[in-house]
Amino acid sequence: MKRRNIILVMLLVLTGLSTMQSCTKDNTTFATFVSAVPGGPTPAVDQVVPLSGTSYSLKWEGTASTWDIYIGDTDKPGLAKAGVTGNTYTFTTTNGGEFFWYVTTKDVNKVVSTSPTWNFFINSAPSVPVLKVPATGAVNFSVTGTLKWTSAVDPEGDDVTYDVYLGTTSTPALFAADVADTILAPSLLASTKYYWKVVAKDVHGYSTSSATVGSFTTGLEAIMAYTGNYNADEPAEAYSYDVSFEKATSTTIKTTNYWNSGWTATFTLDLTKLTFSMTSYTFSAGWTGVESGILDPKTGTMTGTYTLWQNGKIAEQGVHTYTKK
Repeated sequence: MKRRNIILVMLLVLTGLSTMQSCTKDNTTFATFVSAVPGGPTPAVDQVVPLSGTSYSLKWEGTASTWDIYIGDTDKPGLAKAGVTGNTYTFTTTNGGEFFWYVTTKDVNKVVSTSPTWNFFINSAPSVPVLKVPATGAVNFSVTGTLKWTSAVDPEGDDVTYDVYLGTTSTPALFAADVADTILAPSLLASTKYYWKVVAKDVHGYSTSSATVGSFTTGLEAIMAYTGNYNADEPAEAYSYDVSFEKATSTTIKTTNYWNSGWTATFTLDLTKLTFSMTSYTFSAGWTGVESGILDPKTGTMTGTYTLWQNGKIAEQGVHTYTKK
């Protein structure tokens, strides 16, 4: 019995030692493999590249034996080519617009490395604007005339604005920048030769100039059509006389022989509405008058109704027809 007990104790001790050894910490270590993330894209992010031909070189930084290239016109580009060797790829397209791309690689330990998604723009300039009004070589162009040109179209659908160059030399200076419309109404001098051109621009600053520098010559100032020697006719009175008008300001003309009485009178002309008026006017002691009427820009004729007062009482009412001689 004693011997058997000793053997049982020894078995228990051995079992305990075995259990303690199985709880020992595992000191095994594992290697971590990290592949470098590709960077340094060319074209740079948001760079604008001019539309030129159909081939564009993409480059990036990083070390790998092969690369997979993803590119497209959405922010989720598709695979363009797998297994590219070297750090460059030639992208082919005939279209402009925004493009997105990235590259991936897998090292010998099968660790995949992916670049960020990069973007760049392929951009072309707007179409050529064509000068329309006035025609090149035009004469007698109105000093209040409007310059007009055709709309330029941007291939990528960008907004287009216009720089208008206008001056009296054959190399006109910038007159108006970033014009949104295709018309411009500048203030022009009378009897002056002008040169002009239009440059269309997109939002990236790419531009196209009109094919030619146009030229035109302005006519007399519009108000000058109502100056010179006239015959003043008063049909109701069966009476007519000579009168002359001269320019006073850009909107007024005056005479020194109103009503054939040696009175000075000033007419205010509205060259848009083609009307004229003389508001209450004092000619000499006790005499006042008003007149208003219409203008004929083709002949310079002015036709108006008038009222004259003497000492506050109506002395005469009638119609004046001023006909240019």
